[in-house]
Amino acid sequence: MPDHAHLIWMGLRQDSDQRDAMKFLRKHLAARLAESSSGDKQFQLQKQSHDNVLREEDRRKGAFAKTCFYILDNPRRKQLVAASADWPYLGAVIPGYPFLQPFASDFWDQFWKLYQQTREPPPP
Repeated sequence: MPDHAHLIWMGLRQDSDQRDAMKFLRKHLAARLAESSSGDKQFQLQKQSHDNVLREEDRRKGAFAKTCFYILDNPRRKQLVAASADWPYLGAVIPGYPFLQPFASDFWDQFWKLYQQTREPPPP
């Protein structure tokens, strides 16, 4: 979106901490936004983000993909592009695989395979 971003975080370990991840992102993103600011247009981050934690049923394969596609479709719903895939700022970052694209036909198969390989097993 022109004035905000939507992110979905998925922790790979039981002790993954969204607050720590958000602090890291805000620190590094703020520096990048300051670099790209020009003239009157000063980019700044809000003091508080809007957070929503997905329930367990929302984290299952089909439900998680549905949530992701809902977010990816925001620019089309707001009539900023004709098709969701046309939005230039979409993507998925999976550690070690920065070029996987969520609209690619094999994305979700690759995503879940990588997720299973890299996540910490749940406690017994």
